[in-house]
Amino acid sequence: MELAKDSFATVPTVLYIDDEAGNRVAFHAAFRTEFNLMVASGLEEAWHLLKKGGVHIVICDQRMPGILGTEALRRIKEGFPQVRRMLITAHADLQALVDALNEAGVCHYIQKPWEEAEVRRAVAKAWASVQADQERAAYTERLAESNRQMEFALRQYLLS
Repeated sequence: MELAKDSFATVPTVLYIDDEAGNRVAFHAAFRTEFNLMVASGLEEAWHLLKKGGVHIVICDQRMPGILGTEALRRIKEGFPQVRRMLITAHADLQALVDALNEAGVCHYIQKPWEEAEVRRAVAKAWASVQADQERAAYTERLAESNRQMEFALRQYLLS
């Protein structure tokens, strides 16, 4: 198991997807100093950024032309399962929330207009989860390496 080069980054990389330029600008202005922040206007642009690696958290608007946020997040879950996913919407849509939870595995649902404190809390919680997964993966790799070394030492001992 190989860990990503950013495995132990000190701040999360957050990708915000929203088709409305004003929302992207506002989100960027609010959080650019707190997170490594990227913005995308749709899934195609987001996919390109995700393929570069290093994204920890995706926050996606629900209502975008051509694709619903729940569908975009479902695809992101399939292609990048380690990335934490959040849905943001201005519309009270129970079915969207159910789909986001069941199909896209979202870890948080944010209502527009979003409050900075809520977004910070949601990102902090998701980031803690990412870090815990990274620590588990590193620990598992260390255990596997120790096991390989012990097996080698045992073979050497038995052959001597």
